[in-house]
Amino acid sequence: MKKKEPDKAPDLPAFWVEISDAVSHRFQFKPDGQLSVALVDDSRPVARRMVDSFLSTFFPSGYPYSVNEGYLRYTQFRALQHLTSATLSVLSTQSLLFAAGLRPTPAQATVVLKDGMEHAGKLICSGLGARMDSEPKRWRILADVLYDLGSGLEVLSPLCPHLFLEVAGLGNFAKGMAVVAARATRLPIYSSFAKEGNLSDLFAKGEAISTLFNVVGIGVGIQLASTVCSTMQGKV
Repeated sequence: MKKKEPDKAPDLPAFWVEISDAVSHRFQFKPDGQLSVALVDDSRPVARRMVDSFLSTFFPSGYPYSVNEGYLRYTQFRALQHLTSATLSVLSTQSLLFAAGLRPTPAQATVVLKDGMEHAGKLICSGLGARMDSEPKRWRILADVLYDLGSGLEVLSPLCPHLFLEVAGLGNFAKGMAVVAARATRLPIYSSFAKEGNLSDLFAKGEAISTLFNVVGIGVGIQLASTVCSTMQGKV
């Protein structure tokens, strides 16, 4: 007597399209099992798309239902604090240059413009915050790679002085993205290690380790800068 073969499970579609509020998204499972989402069509008015783009860049997904009361007020005070800090940073740098006997030059203005690229990188990377929740460790490694790449471009910038703004700006752009990715993935990574409510202790100890090795790294950098890397050939 032949055994009855078990019924095969119906094949699930490899992808599907969902339409919500005049926006079409294509959902598809990758070979590794991860779900990818791609925008297919967006027929909303331009003003509505601009508002949604602003919210997705500067507010968490699902806002205001994904946060507790007081988040907006806290964010407003943080924005004010960053505004005043950035302004004072420019003024303090100018004052230090004056105290050292230097006067404003076009090159110094170029350096300030180059630093603005870092903030552009931060804004772009902040729009990817929702993706970092699913793969925090991968994004943390990517942050390290981006930061080293940005620093490497800055080190090599004397090789092409006529392209200083482009090279240094690209380096700062990569470092800006790295800073956001590193900060955004810090909490989920530490949360995976924490037991018995000791998350704050893990943060504190992580900062202590970072501070210690940053100080050591500065010492190593100073030593290399005055010996092996005193020339451009040595740096390369």
